[in-house]
Amino acid sequence: MIVHNFRGRKLVGPRRKKLFLVLIVIILLGQPGGRLAASDLRLVVIGDTSPEFFSRESPFFKEMIDKINGLQPDAVIHLGDMIAGYGLRRTEKQWDEFDQLVSKIKAPFFRVPGNHDIYSQKSLEVYQRRYGPTCYSVDLRGYHLIFLWNVEENRLGHLSRQQYNWLKADLGKSTERLGTFVFLHVPNWTKTSKYVLPFDKDFWFNKVQPLLRENKVLAVFAGHYHRFGPTREIDGIKYYLSGGGGPRINNLYVQHGGGNHFLLVEASGNQFSVRVVFRDRIISAEEADVLRDVLK
Repeated sequence: MIVHNFRGRKLVGPRRKKLFLVLIVIILLGQPGGRLAASDLRLVVIGDTSPEFFSRESPFFKEMIDKINGLQPDAVIHLGDMIAGYGLRRTEKQWDEFDQLVSKIKAPFFRVPGNHDIYSQKSLEVYQRRYGPTCYSVDLRGYHLIFLWNVEENRLGHLSRQQYNWLKADLGKSTERLGTFVFLHVPNWTKTSKYVLPFDKDFWFNKVQPLLRENKVLAVFAGHYHRFGPTREIDGIKYYLSGGGGPRINNLYVQHGGGNHFLLVEASGNQFSVRVVFRDRIISAEEADVLRDVLK
């Protein structure tokens, strides 16, 4: 696995050393969880596990770690808002506690920062000192994974011109990929993104979206809103919203049967599927998209 940071420097990432001699089928809540083939990609994607401001607990995330490990993903990806943040005295300790949870995950762990993680120049320095670049990309099992920071300058949905230029260069490096997935925190494409400035929405649709389309990106994943969906498709690209990893779940989503969840993303060739994992069940993304006709 190769990691490309903002400056394009290559770093050797964690390596999977296990050799599987037989096909292992994992049964999770009555549904198959095993790999279909050695070339398949399996990702767990979770967002917004940040605890309440006066709490140190991320109960759902903590509870799900064994289940996540049981799925044997190639990587676990966090969509941001990992800590409560917004207070430098407690920020380092919050990161220490979060890292203790992450240390129990067996797969490589990748993250994008949310507005609770970076909210000032000082918090940016803390984040970069601990975790390195705020945007980077990873090549994994033939797929390209891109991680963006779209809360730059403390603006929800803001992607700087500098980061856009990096994204353009990164996407242009190679065409020999099975597919590309993009991960960020704020879903600029939703109508409920009321705190995203018109300039940043326009920049996304006029600059970023065409770039993703030209480079045949398969899907984009974001969090920020504490629910699943609605899922959108724009120019053939699937856009998923999943922010169900923390204690505060959107009331409207709960009223329609939603709850805490994370995503299981599986890809083979240029095809992929997304399932939504709740405490008591796993269902397709289509079945879980209970707000698609409510939040149009």
